[in-house]
Amino acid sequence: MSCLLRLCHRFALCVSLVACGAQVFAQTGGGLKVIRMEGKDPGPASSAGILANQTLYVAGRNGRLGDGSLPKDFQREVGQSLSNVQAVLRAAGMDFGNVVWMNIYVTNRQDIAAMNEVYWKSIVQNPPARTVLVVGALPNGERIEINCIAVSSAATRRVIHPQGWPEGPHVDPAGIQVDDVLYMSAQGGNDPLTGKLAANFAGEVKQALDNVATIAKAANMSMANVVWVNPYLSSSDAPEDVMNKIYATYFEFGNTPGRGTIQVLDLPNRSHVVFSCIAGADLAKRKAIRPKNEKPSRTASPGILYGDTLYLSAKDAYVPALGLFSPDLGVQVRLSMRNLLDGLEEADMDFSNVVSSTIYMRDMKDEDPVRGLYGEFFKDHFPARTTLQQNFDLKAEDVEQISFIAVRQPKP
Repeated sequence: MSCLLRLCHRFALCVSLVACGAQVFAQTGGGLKVIRMEGKDPGPASSAGILANQTLYVAGRNGRLGDGSLPKDFQREVGQSLSNVQAVLRAAGMDFGNVVWMNIYVTNRQDIAAMNEVYWKSIVQNPPARTVLVVGALPNGERIEINCIAVSSAATRRVIHPQGWPEGPHVDPAGIQVDDVLYMSAQGGNDPLTGKLAANFAGEVKQALDNVATIAKAANMSMANVVWVNPYLSSSDAPEDVMNKIYATYFEFGNTPGRGTIQVLDLPNRSHVVFSCIAGADLAKRKAIRPKNEKPSRTASPGILYGDTLYLSAKDAYVPALGLFSPDLGVQVRLSMRNLLDGLEEADMDFSNVVSSTIYMRDMKDEDPVRGLYGEFFKDHFPARTTLQQNFDLKAEDVEQISFIAVRQPKP
């Protein structure tokens, strides 16, 4: 059977499963530990946290109070969001000092300063690498959502600080290395030595990637060690084709990191692009994962397996060689999950291995049906999930994207 016929057959199968409402591709569980907190619902189709070996993946936590209400004061909402994150950490025997990578999503650029004020009062010592994004919307009208990765105190942790870069109170560390994994704060087009923003978008892309390379070098690594990159673009003044042309020069063809390119509403410090990255020190543990139906790419591998951890690129309903089949939301979500399963299976995993997921919505009004369809693919436990809406001005053909982190477990 030709590649084209196989792809058409796969599409036909997905459509038939959509028609009959089947719970397709659901898999049984592995040896991961689900973090539960009595009386606190993590929300539908999500676990509050998943502990895999020494690493904890915390789902997006909003700022709702214990009774489900949303504080009217934004800073109180920020504080409650951080408290909700902390509750998950403590349920896993950790606290803020164990957090190595944090993503903060707000819906208004004007709220960044107020968020930072609360953040730095809560994160007093050992701050994590951090990314702050202004997104199009969050579920149910929330104004902030926070997720993170934390690591047991038994691991060796050190701050990565390139020479001459800013440091001191209220400054995010350039990177946090835990054993052989390096988590980086988002890097934009500002020169850390001068604070100056590059003169144009191409200059911002190059400066941001140079910043990533500098952090990697400070940790005795290079761009070849990077396993996962999320480029966030903030406006029509940030053309993806310009970014891709420059980006491709920093990585080896066919061995690029896993990647999710996301359109957001705004970024701190007047940036038009930032790169949020994870790297691994041991190149012998790094393997590009590419299903046979995908050609090598100059800009993204479908996934990178580092040791037992798989970082899968964000996927939508695009089928290699055939494009987008249908505007139907149900078909699109199922094809997105099918595309993700291709990467999982290539790494000898399935949906039971997924510990963290991010759903990047095109339109938050579709959240309930998208989440409901997404939830059909999991059995026994759900990953720690975060859902957010991308920019308002996405093109009509743009669809939802979903990214995964998965961890291989010992076979029974």
